[in-house]
Amino acid sequence: MRMLGYAALAVPAILLSVDMLFAHRWFPGPDATTQVVGSTVDEAGSIVDVTVEQLTVDGRAQHRRDVVVGYALLLGGIAAMGWSLKELVRPTVILRADRDGLSLRVDGPGHPPRLFPWEDVLEVRSSVLDDDGDPIAVLSVHLADRDLVPVDPAGGTADPPWLHLFADEWDTPAHQVAPLLDQMTRRVRPESGGK
Repeated sequence: MRMLGYAALAVPAILLSVDMLFAHRWFPGPDATTQVVGSTVDEAGSIVDVTVEQLTVDGRAQHRRDVVVGYALLLGGIAAMGWSLKELVRPTVILRADRDGLSLRVDGPGHPPRLFPWEDVLEVRSSVLDDDGDPIAVLSVHLADRDLVPVDPAGGTADPPWLHLFADEWDTPAHQVAPLLDQMTRRVRPESGGK
């Protein structure tokens, strides 16, 4: 739903930017005065003035503002639209568990997921953290070494040796994911009988 919201917000931003830059149908155009630059004879044989619109001093400042804000809205709207459509068609995988370990996207956009081998994951559980008075669902991963916890994880918070991933907008709730992952960690623990 959040991606649809971004796409819905991108459309008016793009339309407003086009209006600011070219049409001026809803957004007022810059201040201008009409000046006569000559005259001509029309088809009826009458002399008519040839006029042009000249921007005033304030109008030139308004035009510069419209260009800067218009292009910012246009680029922002296109970026939001592209990102939201990409996420709707092919969502970014935040967490993946396979036989090699737990892959988490904690280093921010543009970085590959970080792999934590199962031997380094001691426990996985779901919990709730206080976020400025609001409870937020998290998936908590207990790592064997405090140094493995990212200092400033994207989409989470560090509390070495724990890594808490914000899970309030996940498709599958954290309380359903945690038992499955914790079961996978137990398979490789020496006390549970081997790998």
